[in-house]
Order: sequence, then structure tokens, then C-alpha cells
Amino acid sequence: MLQSKLLIRPGTLAERPQVAAVTRQAYADYASTSDPEFWQHYQDSTEQTLLYDDTVLRLVALCGDEIVGTVLLCPPYQMSMGDTVVTNPYPEMRLLAVLPGHRDSGIGAQIINDCERRTRDDGYSAITLHTTVLMQTAKAMYERRGYVRYPEIDFEPVPGFVVWGYIKQF
Repeated sequence: MLQSKLLIRPGTLAERPQVAAVTRQAYADYASTSDPEFWQHYQDSTEQTLLYDDTVLRLVALCGDEIVGTVLLCPPYQMSMGDTVVTNPYPEMRLLAVLPGHRDSGIGAQIINDCERRTRDDGYSAITLHTTVLMQTAKAMYERRGYVRYPEIDFEPVPGFVVWGYIKQF
């Protein structure tokens, strides 16, 4: 796929089910290496966010009329996890997904570039994201792009499973 043919734009309300479907397909590989109970909870939570969370910007990457990649760009937040409160003063990129048949074509990089540009344009000095031990390829890609550990936003959705925070300063 020629990267010049890629269009990244905000997704529409009508596209939310398609955004969820692309994300499910992109993340399906992780199911086999995850605890089934954890994975079901993760999928349910992700689906709710993708379909119903009105606080996030859904970006879609289009090749022609096909959505080949998606991401959520979330505003700064504060979240409670049991006795722990996590405060993130920066926007966060979440659930970056590229359809398996379109991987290694630069789509993920272009989506990340767009998120970083939007974040800078909005006046922020950094962008954040989360990843896990399951996502070693993504972790390595983020680190190559200058993202570094940001443990201030780590959280543990289930005992023993830490979701790592990362940050990139501009």
C-alpha cells in the first residue's frame, strides 16, 4: 500500500462498530497468550470504550473506503483503581490498531504521527500511552520513536498484571 494514499481523519458515530471490529482483529493475536478470564474482561472493557465513550477522539486511517487502522486520542484524565488514583495531565493514545493484512506498511507510524501532531497543536508538551508485556512489538516500536517509561501512570487492572505507562516529550 502506498502511504500517500492513506487518509487519517476523525471517525464518525456510524463508524464506531467498524472501529471496534478493526481493533478486535488487530488484537486477536493476544488472546492466545492471555489468561482467558482477563482477556474477556479486557475485550468487554475495550468494546465499551470504542463504542460508547464520548470523551475520546476516534481517528481512522483509510485506504480508499476501507478503514485499515484506528486509534483513540484521549484527553488528560484521573482514574481510580481500588485505593490507587492515577492522574495523567497529558493526552493519551490508546488502542492503536492496524488490520493484520496492512501491517508493516507504515500505517501505524502515520497514525502515531497524527496523534503527536494533534497533541502538540493543542498546546501539550507530551503525549502518553499504555502497553503491556503482551505487546512486545508495540513496546519496541514506541521506544524506537522516543517514548520512555512513565511509571506515574502505571496501573494494575488485575493482581499481577501491570499496564505500563509511556511518555514522549516534545
